[in-house]
Amino acid sequence: MTPLFEGMRILEFGGGAAGPIATRYFADHGATVIRVESRRRPDFLRILRLTPTTPGGVDGSAHFAVLNPNKLSIALDLSRPEGVALARRLAIAADAVAENFAPGAMARWGLDYESLVRERPDLVMISTCLNGQTGPDRAYPGFGGQGSALAGFNHLTGWPDREPVGPFGTITDSLSPRFAALLLAAALLHRRRTGAGQHIDLAQVEAGIVCLSESLLTYTANGEILTRMGNRSRHAVPHGVFRCADEDGRDRWAAIAVHDDEDWRRLAGALGRPAWTLEPVLATVDGRRRHEDEIEARLTEWTATRTAADVAAHLQAAGLDAAPVEDFGDLHDDPQLAHRRHFRTVEHDVLGTHPVETHAIRFSAMEPRIERPAPRLGADTDVVLRELLGIEAAELDRLRAAGVLE
Repeated sequence: MTPLFEGMRILEFGGGAAGPIATRYFADHGATVIRVESRRRPDFLRILRLTPTTPGGVDGSAHFAVLNPNKLSIALDLSRPEGVALARRLAIAADAVAENFAPGAMARWGLDYESLVRERPDLVMISTCLNGQTGPDRAYPGFGGQGSALAGFNHLTGWPDREPVGPFGTITDSLSPRFAALLLAAALLHRRRTGAGQHIDLAQVEAGIVCLSESLLTYTANGEILTRMGNRSRHAVPHGVFRCADEDGRDRWAAIAVHDDEDWRRLAGALGRPAWTLEPVLATVDGRRRHEDEIEARLTEWTATRTAADVAAHLQAAGLDAAPVEDFGDLHDDPQLAHRRHFRTVEHDVLGTHPVETHAIRFSAMEPRIERPAPRLGADTDVVLRELLGIEAAELDRLRAAGVLE
């Protein structure tokens, strides 16, 4: 079957995760996604851990490689007018433009929506940055680390008697691309139906806030500000991760959630009904909350003698929510992920054979395809300029000699 987005062309400016992850959804389903980069200003993931001895230099970044398979890379120095002119021609010829620079960067090159739409009235363009394109804090060029704090995640993560620790990773950089992909697809569908293009302005902070609905609704309803609880829950006791028997010298844990009193009775049965589980005070959520420390200590005595997989299997068989806490090595060996072919293997010119992720979506008739590894910087410059813009070999040589194509 024809891939969902075959024949579509997306021009991508920017870097990191917030923009590139969004366009991966399209690339994995047949779209031609062209990244505009330069050696003067490479994607920061290409140089994040770059050292003088890194094999392949900027082309040797594993972090960049796992986020950008199926894409093309064109090297254009946007500090040069001819580089900007070529980027503009590519943007006008594309079905969509995606960028995640700080506000004002695209305008300085004359590549912002207001400039491009004059020549391409039905242009679809998406811009995603920390705070969006408008407002008093629009110019703050932050990343997901700041986004998680500004969106409220850091206030909620950690232990109540300690400072906020924040969620692992740059969470708004990971959340916003999912919104961006949906919004870009919707705008392209709208253009197909109406002929009208539009500019989408997605603030990563706001995308993060949308994911904290319970906290927002609780404050709106009764003025209560939810705060840090570690791994505990306001609604379930016990609820957390519990140490299991170490394996291969590695700490192992299992996540367990007891949602209501019936769950508690199931847990007691799964543990063999030891006397402590039969205490009347523990029969209700309120009673268990008053004795949460004791319950967690007792439960850990049981889990600590078993593997995480055994704990999860035993409690699941009793009808409880339980799962091993997997590390990244476990994920690559997970039979469920293997069945769904979540990880695919590519052959990279510098990195060699390595796995890359697909997205989590499976269409019944359109499987995501990983057909090529992430591009080396500028590897597709000549092909793109020749085939899309009709630039002849002699002109390419001149532009390269002039430093435009680097």
